[in-house]
Amino acid sequence: MTLIEKAALAEKAARASGEMLEHRGPFKVRRKSENDFVTEMDYRSEALIRDMLLAACPEDAFFGEENGGPAIARGRWIVDPIDGTTNYIRGQRLYSISIAYEQDGILQIGCVFCPGTDELFLAVRGQGARLNGQPIHVSDTPLRDAVVHLGFGHRIPKNRERTLAIFPALISSVSDVRRTGSAAYDLCCVAAGRADAFMELGINLYDYGAGYVIVTEAGGRFTGWDEGEDGLVTGNPLATNGVIHEALMQIAQGGSIT
Repeated sequence: MTLIEKAALAEKAARASGEMLEHRGPFKVRRKSENDFVTEMDYRSEALIRDMLLAACPEDAFFGEENGGPAIARGRWIVDPIDGTTNYIRGQRLYSISIAYEQDGILQIGCVFCPGTDELFLAVRGQGARLNGQPIHVSDTPLRDAVVHLGFGHRIPKNRERTLAIFPALISSVSDVRRTGSAAYDLCCVAAGRADAFMELGINLYDYGAGYVIVTEAGGRFTGWDEGEDGLVTGNPLATNGVIHEALMQIAQGGSIT
């Protein structure tokens, strides 16, 4: 199966999961850890996606947020069945389904579906990024006018403290700051030019793997917070339109823009 065919399969699985999640009845919620929840719908979504993907691609491996999987495989699907579970529990519309495909250690496909807004973001490495079939591209907005989507690192004290420490410099340098509650959706907002950057500490590949492909294929830049840091490896993504990347990295390292 070609990457284009696998991208179409990812879209089909994401939409099928979204249909199920939107037409749910009552469901059970369990606390996984501090400020982190899981529902029975997370498990049902992951199982549906896994079954669809592996039925069509039995040669591939599967790694899901809820049930894990192999860390290394020649071909591997990386899935967050509900990114923004708290939003989903509380009836807020900005939750998403994130599906990435990795081949020989390189992320090749990113698919993010937001059922509440009926937005399907899809990118294949080297083929550009699209929203509901239409090409998208990052903005060229300068720092002073930028809107930054920021996760607060609220589950890990040291990440929360570092994030709060840079907040004064950040908020005084940009136009405004937002938080949607879904890292995958935040990254897609950068890709579509609705936001100009996304920053968060201590998240996982299933949160941002698909968004990484979508942002970079839309012309954006993706690193870690610190100089030379690979955000794909560390889980500290800094994704921007490219124009404001160096300035935000300076702020992320505790500096200020004068």
